Amino acid sequence: MLLYMYTDSLEELQWETASELYVAAEKYQIMTLKDKCSSFLKTNLSLTNACEVLLLADLHQNKELKSTVQDFILENDKIIINSSEWKLLMQANVNLAAETMLLRFKE
Repeated sequence: MLLYMYTDSLEELQWETASELYVAAEKYQIMTLKDKCSSFLKTNLSLTNACEVLLLADLHQNKELKSTVQDFILENDKIIINSSEWKLLMQANVNLAAETMLLRFKE
């Protein structure tokens, strides 16, 4: 985070670092860093990390990131819903899992 604050750049950002920086940026209200991390998380969504990002977006009330992840989950619903990550999400936050699945039936 300090490197970003001094250089205004994120070189070779990795998944785990982006998640951690997102949380720190939210805590310290460094919105440009939060936006860059959010963009990285959106761009690097995968079948294995979508549930983690959904929890992160919901926890930090990031509607744009949450919507992007929910769309990704619904596009890949059969694979994700049968995954161990989805089962963990349902244990951690059943309301969020239900909210996401209800989007499938909205008009």
